[in-house]
Amino acid sequence: MRRHLLAVAILAVTTPSFGANAEPQSCMDLTRPDANVTMSGKLTVEFFPGPPNYESVAKGDAEEKALILELPRRLCANDGEFIDGTTKFDRVQVSSQIPALLDVLNAAVGRRVTVRGEAFGAHTAHHREPLVLFAEEVTVR
Repeated sequence: MRRHLLAVAILAVTTPSFGANAEPQSCMDLTRPDANVTMSGKLTVEFFPGPPNYESVAKGDAEEKALILELPRRLCANDGEFIDGTTKFDRVQVSSQIPALLDVLNAAVGRRVTVRGEAFGAHTAHHREPLVLFAEEVTVR
């Protein structure tokens, strides 16, 4: 079994972990500027119609790829702006601004992963799930 791990400046304060063995008592609080989350699940990939109309690739819209983390149970989150805790979800869109981590994520499609990073509520047409997680650390199992 191979494990891939790439870490960037781990913050001392994080929100609780949510995964196969964790039972959240309340919604994730993402309102602190230093709030990071750790989530585990199966990483999948989906394709969606993108610009200009976000309706149909067959009718000329660009195809957009989204990495989706399928969680073992439904969660909720509050970021104080784009998601308020009333939305329950069991899928999170995952990306990274770190090219090497994006390569690790793309290679891990179909496998179980644990991802740690900054999360926020979806707020653009490119966000395909209620919560978006920008990975700062990824472990592939």
